[in-house]
Amino acid sequence: MFKHCKIFPFAIFFTLLLELTNGTSPTGCSYDSAYSSTGVYTCVFGSYSEPLTYSAFSSPLPQRLKITNLNGNLPASGSAFSGFSSFTSGSFDSNYPAYLELVCTTSGSITLTTSTFTDMSYLQEVKFSYCNIVSLSNGILGSFGSLNSLIFEHGSIASYSTDFLTSVTIESLAVAKPKGELIIKDCSITPTTIPAGVFDGQTSIRTIHLVKAGITAIDASAFSLTTQLNYMSLVDNSITSLESNLFTSMKSLSSIDLGGLAYDCSCSNLDVLTYSSENSVKLPSDLICNTPASYQDKKATKFYAETCATVSSCSGLSCYTAIEIVGFVLLGLALIVACVALAMICHAKRQITSAAITSRRRRPNRWSKMKNAMRATNRGRRGEKPPMKSKY
Repeated sequence: MFKHCKIFPFAIFFTLLLELTNGTSPTGCSYDSAYSSTGVYTCVFGSYSEPLTYSAFSSPLPQRLKITNLNGNLPASGSAFSGFSSFTSGSFDSNYPAYLELVCTTSGSITLTTSTFTDMSYLQEVKFSYCNIVSLSNGILGSFGSLNSLIFEHGSIASYSTDFLTSVTIESLAVAKPKGELIIKDCSITPTTIPAGVFDGQTSIRTIHLVKAGITAIDASAFSLTTQLNYMSLVDNSITSLESNLFTSMKSLSSIDLGGLAYDCSCSNLDVLTYSSENSVKLPSDLICNTPASYQDKKATKFYAETCATVSSCSGLSCYTAIEIVGFVLLGLALIVACVALAMICHAKRQITSAAITSRRRRPNRWSKMKNAMRATNRGRRGEKPPMKSKY
């Protein structure tokens, strides 16, 4: 009996410790303790009572949250979350971002509204996986405020408005891994032509991945305001041509990945190659021609070198206008005349100096004159010497 009494307090302590380690969460949610105190809460859509309530989570707080089995409305009306506005960055583990992932069922679709994510401004990274999103319009993502990362992976976006990103700012945040990235990967989008204005509000975005998104064309001014963009990927899309001035406003761009494109190669359609060369922008993947037939599946650089490149009459230097050439010639002549004049002046000065020295040497000095005079007047007087030479 006594032994049982001694063990009982330890059993209570162990149970409480296990409960703290596993976290406290509402019905339908579970805590993955594999990541210790910064683990992920996983909630199965339809198994918990909507809206998902912040106060139902504790030890640790729901810094990282994953909702699975989504299909349909999230929710039919109002916000899908409640009370999360009280979650502040001061409560975060700085090793991880505040994160939300929404995972849909296979071929599952979700309808989002401007109130779906109310209270979720504390989030730093958001990811949609396998979701067929019915529509994205202005304000739907606005509740997030600023995001370090926004990802749409797999699934589709059936419709999006030109201003669907206007209300959210994608930028590098003060987290363990600053990114400032938008990723749309293996997720088909409609319309397939990226229109002007879509990225106008993203002046601080650093990375854009539009990979296997079914894109067929991009408006020339689509990225005109993304001046901080450093990396872009357009891999595995149906793009056959790119506007000549598509990248000119991206002053920070260092790399463009154009792998997997079936490109229509022509001299007027390969400005991206000259842009890359002139601005030291890397092309990590080869741009491959689809047309003309003679260059199908061959590198665009090969087509350009054999078809478009010409030998410059300036031998690689910048060519000058006739006025500039005349100006350079006159400048050269003026420099030659100045050098000749300087040489003549130096020569004349040397001649004058030499003549003056010779003249002084030939002219007798005062002492010599006096000495000669005394010799003439006192000739015959022995022992008489001329007066002492004056110091002056």
